[in-house]
Amino acid sequence: MPVFMQKTLRNIIIVILLIFAVSYAKAQNDSTFTPRKQSAKADDGTRFIDRVRFGGNFSFQFGNVTFIDVSPLAFYQATPQLQVGVGATYQYIRFSFRGFNTTANSIYGGRVFGRFFPFSTSPFFAHAEYESLNAAYFDQLVGEVRRGWIPGTFLGAGYSQRMGQRAAFNFTVLYNFSWNQFRSPYASPWVVRAGFHF
Repeated sequence: MPVFMQKTLRNIIIVILLIFAVSYAKAQNDSTFTPRKQSAKADDGTRFIDRVRFGGNFSFQFGNVTFIDVSPLAFYQATPQLQVGVGATYQYIRFSFRGFNTTANSIYGGRVFGRFFPFSTSPFFAHAEYESLNAAYFDQLVGEVRRGWIPGTFLGAGYSQRMGQRAAFNFTVLYNFSWNQFRSPYASPWVVRAGFHF
């Protein structure tokens, strides 16, 4: 891994740890902090639809490099500490530079995931996920570009900042144990995600 990526990764981890430490200290001192309040009813007959949350992330960039990412998700609050869900991903990438051929690529697929909150009063969670994306990649064996389904097996941790009764902002850092530098659509096995649910 290049030195600048190592430094960037180190800085990201330091910031995440600081956020976790400050949030955990606040949770211990703030009696009104109830991150799982909506799920406390999960065992007392709450309707199925009341335990379902929707969200995801959306990002875009336009110019010489056009990038559009739409990744919706839905999850079910199975217990006060466990969420299980599914998601979809669509990404469009287009490179257009004067004097060069314009190239474009679409990436699409889905994922299943689980989040576990080990401490009911803490916003931190462990995250496990399996993803399969259909993307173009350069096959070195035959010397040509091909499309195929590329698996991803992710483990990591995240932070969920409540915003009202149902909504939250989620920040997750994951490591892809199935990452392959020749086929993966990700530039690194480390993946950082930010999004919302409501």
